[in-house]
Amino acid sequence: GDVYKRQLIASGTRTGNVDGPLVYVPPVPDDQLSALEASISASPERYRGAVALMWSHPRGSLFQALDRAGVQAVISFSSRERYFDPDQVVYSRGSYGQGENLSMGFTVSWREWSEMLEDTQMGIPVQIKGRAVMETYPNRFETVYAWIPGTEPNLPGVVFTAHLFEGYTKRGANDNMGGPAIQLEILRAFHDLIASGQLPQPRRSIHFIWPNEISGTYEFLRRDPSLVEKLSININMDMVSEGLRNANSWFTMSETPAQLASFYDGLAASILNYVWRTNDIVYPPGAPRGRPGGQYVPSPMWEKNGSRDASRFFTHEATGGSDHIVFNNPSVGIPGIEFFTWPDQWYHADSDTPDKGDPTEMRRVAFIGATSAWVSANLEDQMVSDLLDVVSDFGYNRVAERGIPKAKEVLEEGRAGDRVGSAAAALNVMEAAVARERDALRSIHDIHSGSQGARDLVDQALASWDAYGEALAGFILETGSLGGEGSLRIPEITAEEQAFDDIVPRLAAGIRGREFNMGQYDRAQEYFQEHPGVLGEVGLSNGQTRQILNYVNGQRSVLTIKKRVAAVTGEGITLEQVASYLGILEEIGWIEMQEGN
Repeated sequence: GDVYKRQLIASGTRTGNVDGPLVYVPPVPDDQLSALEASISASPERYRGAVALMWSHPRGSLFQALDRAGVQAVISFSSRERYFDPDQVVYSRGSYGQGENLSMGFTVSWREWSEMLEDTQMGIPVQIKGRAVMETYPNRFETVYAWIPGTEPNLPGVVFTAHLFEGYTKRGANDNMGGPAIQLEILRAFHDLIASGQLPQPRRSIHFIWPNEISGTYEFLRRDPSLVEKLSININMDMVSEGLRNANSWFTMSETPAQLASFYDGLAASILNYVWRTNDIVYPPGAPRGRPGGQYVPSPMWEKNGSRDASRFFTHEATGGSDHIVFNNPSVGIPGIEFFTWPDQWYHADSDTPDKGDPTEMRRVAFIGATSAWVSANLEDQMVSDLLDVVSDFGYNRVAERGIPKAKEVLEEGRAGDRVGSAAAALNVMEAAVARERDALRSIHDIHSGSQGARDLVDQALASWDAYGEALAGFILETGSLGGEGSLRIPEITAEEQAFDDIVPRLAAGIRGREFNMGQYDRAQEYFQEHPGVLGEVGLSNGQTRQILNYVNGQRSVLTIKKRVAAVTGEGITLEQVASYLGILEEIGWIEMQEGN
């Protein structure tokens, strides 16, 4: 019969051989599992020793039912877009390590899977013979580290990350050989420009780490936690080398999280906008080098053997899934962004090969990374004013697009009931949105020269945001008063709130850059074993506890943390709950409490 060559073994599979009939098992929702079990009971011989053809690898109760029936293996497919590339085979996982009979999973392409489905639907007997060999080998994680030393190396600089490995595997061309390749070109360009005298030595060091994804980055910092104190921003590149048109994709930036707001969002957005403007097919009349008829690329950034496609991008709220989350971890506390291409039609597939890459896109990404890193590492006083402008512009847009609509939504939800309470909640949302942008501006203090002129410029921009925040607060109160009797008045701060505003939590000594997961922290494990159910007694959701820890930075008070968590999660939370959870963290030695702001 047919030999299916394009196949992958699903993770979890055990060594073994299979020789059995192919049986189609359609999708089975949990509430319909009893119907499948009845079918198995009616003809058990049909399933015993069989190979199940399924739309996805089974898990949970469905896996257990097939295992009890004596099914030996499953054949499934996984595809990003099965009609776009019907021959690709995507990496997949299964629960095969826990089965008594069901111990193997195979993944084939959509084309091959659909051919097998057609045969089973037509009643054609199909006998499957397969073999899986699983072996383990001693190995070690590899990490490549390079850097350009700054003239002030102990001041916070820049760290590029792009993973070479996922596990022990160099997995694909775009995920993620392209990321280190682009960053290597950035490193080479900086080195050559500095060596030739065209660029000065940067004031702050620029680091490059090419690790095993996430776990390798954690381990690298664990072995040298002093590096954490020398960084101001992480620029992570994951899946950035593909041609956008071929993959029907967008180049994206995952912003720094709200609790680690950074100048970098606005800086990078301005450079992304420049690349888009100077590489678009249609350029607005009247713009620099524009033509009245459009259809002209004003300052193209093309590469030999690359495409001449337009550039397109968008930015979005912080996400996870790659090495930047290591830096955004509250125990590290370095703002991290991710450059990314999505959707990726060949993500985690055997067809993630170099032919999908676009040298033009790689050149543009290198330009974006290099220019933004240089500003971050070598911000000169004459550049501060322009940087403040682009950071503020980005902040005004973010408040307009996210902060104001969210505050108005909170106001509308409570207008028919607790008008004062809803207005207070809306004000808190607005205050948090403005505070994020003020924090982004304030972060420029971390990278400028320290001159009085630079400090004054940043402080002037902050004062403008103070005025803007007051105006927005007035708008919220005025909006909340509409249709009511008299003006809304928000209650003054209480004595209890003032007391909590005088207490500021910070990470305990030995945590930053060394401990990353509280669940693996010995003292935490001991505490929760001795106090089972203590977290449930506090009454907070996982999202709330996560955000409380996120906002601990040695500067925000307990009251401020409570307000920020309420704004971010939209869930009800009290000062007592926040204080109780922080008390637990203090008891296990993760944080320390200090008096005074």
